[in-house]
Amino acid sequence: MPDSVISSLRLTLPRNKNRQVVSVETLAGDASARTYYRIRYSSGSTAVVMRLPGLAPNEGASFLDVQSYLEDLGLPVPEIYGHQPAECLLLLEDLGDLLLETAVQEASPDSIKDLYREAVDLLVEMRRRSAASSVDCVALYLAFDEKKLMEEMRFFMDHFVRGLCASEPSPAAVSDLGDFFSRICSILAAEPRIFTHRDYHARNLLIHRGRLFMIDFQDARMGPAQYDLASLLRDSYVTLPEDLVVELLGRYMDATEVNAAESRSRFRYIFHVMSLQRNIKALGTFGFQAAVKGAGRYLSSIPRTGAYIGRTIGLHGDLERFRSVVEDFIVGPAASVAG
Repeated sequence: MPDSVISSLRLTLPRNKNRQVVSVETLAGDASARTYYRIRYSSGSTAVVMRLPGLAPNEGASFLDVQSYLEDLGLPVPEIYGHQPAECLLLLEDLGDLLLETAVQEASPDSIKDLYREAVDLLVEMRRRSAASSVDCVALYLAFDEKKLMEEMRFFMDHFVRGLCASEPSPAAVSDLGDFFSRICSILAAEPRIFTHRDYHARNLLIHRGRLFMIDFQDARMGPAQYDLASLLRDSYVTLPEDLVVELLGRYMDATEVNAAESRSRFRYIFHVMSLQRNIKALGTFGFQAAVKGAGRYLSSIPRTGAYIGRTIGLHGDLERFRSVVEDFIVGPAASVAG
């Protein structure tokens, strides 16, 4: 990042104008075109610069809007110190580097349970507060409708099946996969919608000042209650013990008063269907990152994601007829990818 850009950003911010930048560190990015830098000031304080792709000015506006909305709800998100639209830059509070993904690698089983209970409780609070809020937000006008969900399935076919795996299914297989995608997407599109983070997983939750903070929320939109739960509990980056997944689903249902046995069974069913769609979407993203962007670091997450799909597809009889084509073009190829 040019020094002139950093200086320009710093000098426009009253809280930072007397601080000299002493170093700039490039941080690991995510599966997007955004880039991140940590600025260290002579005072010893730090901040993070998020640089947006030059062709996506609306992404900055969306980030600002959703951040303001979540902050207004009293939810843990990074503070915004400043914005330079012309340079596509945002200056953010530095939350540190302790991702939930990193924390669980060395945590005890009890500590992992506590962290994930907190993550589920944060989803409950986000649901309660957003439902009660009269504050406007761009995310409230976007939805995981059938069109959006099916777009993600087409992206998967283009970038995982035909792209990364260099496979061309027969017309019959394409038809069967299309029927499967249409089935799960129509089920999900018919569900009631709440505010969803949209990317609520272990790489987008940071431990800061002893609690979890949310990042990467600019793509928030309305969707099923199970969307963020599927992102968290069927995470491509972390495998949780199945008994913990069951406990956490129960914790969420208890907190949101899903009490009747029939309602709880339906909630779990939609969670499984949502997990299928979400994991398939993730494979499309990983395929694009690896085959198009050359980001090989996502390859190691593909076998885990495919394994989730393989287990979930067999849980419900109404999806059993799709098992063969799912195993042939999703589960099997995912298992064979070497990270």
